Amino acid sequence: MPIIKHATYIKTTPKRVFDTLTSAEGWNAWFTDETTLNWNEDGTGEITLRWKAFGAQKQDFVDGGKIVEAKPNSSFVFQWCPGVNVTTVRFTLTEYQDGTLVRLKEDGYSTSEKDLIACVQCATGWGEALTLLKFYLEHNIVCKKDIM
Repeated sequence: MPIIKHATYIKTTPKRVFDTLTSAEGWNAWFTDETTLNWNEDGTGEITLRWKAFGAQKQDFVDGGKIVEAKPNSSFVFQWCPGVNVTTVRFTLTEYQDGTLVRLKEDGYSTSEKDLIACVQCATGWGEALTLLKFYLEHNIVCKKDIM
């Protein structure tokens, strides 16, 4: 089954990356519009990601699901369904030199045509998203609407 993997170095603390990934305000600052996110002390919860006038087609898009894990300054894992199957998106944060190595892995796609299309779109999208996260956290640059 296809698996998406990306990594980037962000010159900020794992805590700052984690705080951004685990708050609606954080997601909305660099990637989404009107996302909601609630997680409990046990690291579980719900996330709803929303985009308005997204991409070249300027379409509204909503997806989301369970937050599976939120370990402070270490990992954030949630599920959503961009294709046919529910997939799991895992952000792993590792302190590295003067910043954080952010690794992203998404798995759970099937080999159905709809899942393969979603996988290719998300593989590209997550690469762009990590770049937007880096720009936001390192330089406070918000460019999500300018480049999409």
